[in-house]
Amino acid sequence: MRGICLLHHRPHSYEPLKSIMRLPRDEAFALASKLYEDKTCMANSRFSPDEFANYYDTRLKAEKRLYDKFITLGGKPKEKHPLYFYVHGWDLSKKFWANSVTEKLELDDINASDISFTFGDSHVENDTPERNRLFMKDELLELIPKHGGIEGLLAYVQSQLGYAMIEAHLWNDEYVSR
Repeated sequence: MRGICLLHHRPHSYEPLKSIMRLPRDEAFALASKLYEDKTCMANSRFSPDEFANYYDTRLKAEKRLYDKFITLGGKPKEKHPLYFYVHGWDLSKKFWANSVTEKLELDDINASDISFTFGDSHVENDTPERNRLFMKDELLELIPKHGGIEGLLAYVQSQLGYAMIEAHLWNDEYVSR
């Protein structure tokens, strides 16, 4: 299905396509402190001295859950911690990442065993059954026409979660190192 883009926003000052979760704990906390001081987006509050310890621990648990489920579904991760994208458009991204750089990948260019998806932010647990459901590329490609296209699927996600975001988890860095 040509034309489905995966998008990743980042402030201009951030290194492209990196994950703080791949750093040793002490380095992650040092970087979080630096990012918090940068204040380039609304999402930076997660890096505050008061919040980062909780964010870090819950993100580790969430990524372990994603990793295990991804393998169960037939995924073949090359990384322990994924890089995060979202599918197509997400209106709130403009609010969170004003004046940012957008990285794009074509979904067609990614092998099904290298990527997974959730409706909404995978970091949030036990919010709704739909949010916690990890699924693979084949299922996403089946859901799109069932909902009348990507915009229809995003409208469905909006009705379930209150916001229209499909998160993508890329488990192989080869696609971003090209």
